[in-house]
Amino acid sequence: QDTGFALTDAGLGWFDAAGIPLRPTGRRPLARACLDWTERRPHLAGVAGAALCRHALDAGWCVRIGSERAVKVTSAGERALSRLLGIGAAALR
Repeated sequence: QDTGFALTDAGLGWFDAAGIPLRPTGRRPLARACLDWTERRPHLAGVAGAALCRHALDAGWCVRIGSERAVKVTSAGERALSRLLGIGAAALR
């Protein structure tokens, strides 16, 4: 099903350059938008979203807090996200 949401070639290249493997499995789409029920804003879901989340946790960019859903961006994560994606620390708070 075409949802109108996809990773561009540049996006796929970014994942590759960042060392984040994208391994599609089963019926899970490579990328899709998912509405976050607390923030009421969409975030990246699918194989790409899960891979990015797993990488961020494994690299120490963020840590889980309280529940399995909540995470906090670490100082290392602030630096990495600024360097890799141009996301400023203020946007992460």
